[in-house]
Amino acid sequence: MVKITDKTDYSRFARPTDEDEGMWLDHVEVHLVTHPVGQVKEMHTHDPPQDHVIVMRSGRMRWTVEDQTLDAAPGDVIVTPAGVAHGYEVLGDEPARVVCVDSPKRAKPEG
Repeated sequence: MVKITDKTDYSRFARPTDEDEGMWLDHVEVHLVTHPVGQVKEMHTHDPPQDHVIVMRSGRMRWTVEDQTLDAAPGDVIVTPAGVAHGYEVLGDEPARVVCVDSPKRAKPEG
C-alpha cells in the first residue's frame, strides 16, 4: 500500500489495473485492495466504527453483513453501516480486487 503523507501524495485517478493504494482525505479514506485467492476474513467490525462500502472490481467474493450473505461479482456493492459485523471469503481461482470507502477516516498510518 502506498504511504500517504498529504492530499497531494497520491494519484487523483484510479484504473482497474492499478495496484493497492490508500487515500486519506479530511472525512473519508479510500483503498484499492487486492484480496488473494482463498483469503477469509472472519466476522468483524471496524474500530473506530466506520461506514464501510465495497465496490467489486474483479474476481468473486462471498460477503456476509450481519445475517445476510451475497456472492459478489464485478459491479456489486456491499454496504456495512458503522458498528455492523461483516466478513468475506474470496471465491474462485483469481484474486478479488475491490474499492473500499470508509468514513469517518481512521488515523493515518505512521511512516
